[in-house]
Amino acid sequence: MATSDYIKPAAFSIVVPGVALAVASALEPFYDDGHVLRFGVLLSGLLPYLVYTLIIVMLPRPAVFVSGFVLLAAHAWLVLSERFSGPVDYSGGVICYVPLLLTLALLPFLIVAIRQPWRGGD
Repeated sequence: MATSDYIKPAAFSIVVPGVALAVASALEPFYDDGHVLRFGVLLSGLLPYLVYTLIIVMLPRPAVFVSGFVLLAAHAWLVLSERFSGPVDYSGGVICYVPLLLTLALLPFLIVAIRQPWRGGD
């Protein structure tokens, strides 16, 4: 079996907790009874995982898996420090800017993935 057969499932297993982190960061407590869904925060949190999924499909390599693990760790640190460490205050915009910076960090992998020749049967 090729290396990509093992890398793709492992890399896709990074996307699922990443989406859960994006949803957790977008649900802001509303008084005592409910939550408010911050749509902009949700979209900015999902954007790096959308780009990462495109990279996985086009470029299944171990370096892509490592970059996904780093992406997940950085996003988890952000969500835990901004959302769960005290009162929720997104006025600084860090919860939106950091996922956008993580997306920019993934762009070199996306460029390399797009430049790969198309392979049949993969």
